[in-house]
Amino acid sequence: MNHKWGLSTVALTVSMAVGLAGCGEKEAGTVDGQQATTAQVPSNLNVTDFPIAKEKLTLNIAAFKPPSGKDLNDYKFFQDIEAKTNIHINWNLTPGSSWQEKKNLLFAGGELPDAFYAHGILSEDTDVVKYGSQGILIPLEGYIDTYAPNVKKLLQDNPVYKKQLTAPDGHIYSLPTIDETYSRTKSTMFINKKWLDELKLPMPTTTDELYQTLKAFKENDVGGNNKKDQIPMSFLQNWNNDVNSLFGAFGRIDRDVHKAGNNHLSVENNKVIYTAVQPEYKAAIQYVNKLISEGLVDQESFTQDAKVFNAKTAKGIVGVAFDWNPANQDYVSLPPLKGPAGQKPVWAEYPAGILLRGSFAITNVNKNPEATIRWIDNMYDPKNSMQLSRGVIGGQSLKERSDGKYEVVNLPTGANEDDFKQVPPTAYSVWATTKAASDMAVAAASGKRTKIDIDNVYAPFLVNDSFPKAYFTAEENDQISRYLTDVDAYVSKMYAKWMMSGGIDKEWDDYVKKLNDMGLDKMMKIYQTVYDRYQAAK
Repeated sequence: MNHKWGLSTVALTVSMAVGLAGCGEKEAGTVDGQQATTAQVPSNLNVTDFPIAKEKLTLNIAAFKPPSGKDLNDYKFFQDIEAKTNIHINWNLTPGSSWQEKKNLLFAGGELPDAFYAHGILSEDTDVVKYGSQGILIPLEGYIDTYAPNVKKLLQDNPVYKKQLTAPDGHIYSLPTIDETYSRTKSTMFINKKWLDELKLPMPTTTDELYQTLKAFKENDVGGNNKKDQIPMSFLQNWNNDVNSLFGAFGRIDRDVHKAGNNHLSVENNKVIYTAVQPEYKAAIQYVNKLISEGLVDQESFTQDAKVFNAKTAKGIVGVAFDWNPANQDYVSLPPLKGPAGQKPVWAEYPAGILLRGSFAITNVNKNPEATIRWIDNMYDPKNSMQLSRGVIGGQSLKERSDGKYEVVNLPTGANEDDFKQVPPTAYSVWATTKAASDMAVAAASGKRTKIDIDNVYAPFLVNDSFPKAYFTAEENDQISRYLTDVDAYVSKMYAKWMMSGGIDKEWDDYVKKLNDMGLDKMMKIYQTVYDRYQAAK
C-alpha cells in the first residue's frame, strides 16, 4: 500500500521498526554476526516454497515504462511470475525521460512505492547511500541471508560483488543487475589485413613498428585508386573508445573519464594513482602527437561520430582502427604492442562481471519486505535471468533442447522484439546473467567474428588495475565533485591540445603544479580513503 510520508516521519518509522525488531516470535538469520532486520516470519509467507504468498499479495513497485508503452504485466514473463509467486505487482511506470523529476518528488515526500525495480533506476553514486542513510531505503543483508538464496549464493561466490554493494555504513541498500557475459574490453586495435598483404608487411608488434606500418599505409597507393586517400589510423573519442589503452605500451595504462567513469585512476600495490600526471602518460601523448603531426592519424578522430567512423571502416579506407568489432572482415585483431623501451604489451581490462548498482531497493513503507525480497530473488534464478535477456521459455525466441539447454532463435526480419521475446527490453528488468545463466542458452551460429573472439585474442594482455566500484559517503561525493570538475576539465583540455599541437615538454611542470593547486592532492587522499575502506569491507 502507498502512503504519503515526510522525511521526518520516515526516519521516525525506521527508528521504531528497529526498536521493535526483537519482539517477534521467530528470529531471522544473521549476516556476519549482524541480526537480520526481520523479526518474525509473516503468516502469509512461504519461506522456501512457491507460491511465495499463501494468499494473494499486491506490491506497489516503481519502474521504467518500456518503449512499447505496455504495462509490465502485459508481458508473458511477468504473468508467469505472478502465477508462480501469487504476488501481483501494481506497476507505477514512468518514462526514462521523466524519471529524474518523478524520483525527486517521491523522495521529497510523495507516495513512496514498496520498491524500485529497473536497470539502474536509482543512482548508484548518490541515491542509494543518501536515502539508505536517511532510512528511506531499508538494509537488505538480513533479508538476503534468510529469504534470498539466489542472491546469497551470488554474493558468496563473488565476494567482490558484496564489496561493491556495501555502503560506507556497512549495509546493503540495493541489489544490482549483473552481466558476466559483458566484454572484458572496450574498443581494441584492428588492422587492415588486406593492406598488410598488399604491401607484404608483417603484423606490427611494437610502437616503433606500428609507426613504420602507418607510414607505409600513407605513402603507398593501397587500394589502387591512384589517389592516396587512405587513412592510416582512425578512432572515436567517446565513452567506448579505448585509444588510451595504447598508453600501456609506455608503462602505464590510462583510463580517462569517458571510459566507465575511471577519471585517470589506477591502483598499484594498494595505492591509488592519478595516471594523467605520470611520466608514462606524457611519453604516450608525445607518441600520439608524433603520429598526428606526420599525418598518420585521421584529423576527424576527435570530432567524428560513430556513423562517419563506421562508414570509413566499411569502405576499408582505414589502416588501423580502434573499434568494438568492425563489420568489414578485412580487419583483424592487432594485439597490444611492446613499448619503445621494451615495455611488455598490456591493455585495459574492464571487469568481466559488469555490476550496476541501484537496480532494486525496498522502501520502509513496504509492509511485506520478506515476500518482496523473495520475489526479487526469484529474478536472480539463473533460468529467469536467462529468460529476461533471451525471451520466454517455450515462446518463439527460446526453444528447449533434449540436452536440457535452450536454443536461441534470432529475431526474424521485421518482427517486433517485444512480441517475439515476450519480455521487455533488458534495461527495464533486474537480472544476473551469470556464466551459469548464459551457459543455458545456445546462441545460433553466425559464422562471423564475435566480441568473445576478440577478447580471446586480448586475454593474455589484459590488466585490471582500475579503481574499484566503491561507494562514497555524501560528504566524499561532494568533495570529489568540487575538485574533479576543474581537474578533469583542465586535463581534458591539455590532453587534446598536446595530442593535436604538441608542447607537452615545455608545459608539463606548470601543468602538474596547476593540478595540485586545483586540489588534486586533496582529491587523491579522498580516493585513497574510499579505496582503503573498500578493501577492508568483508
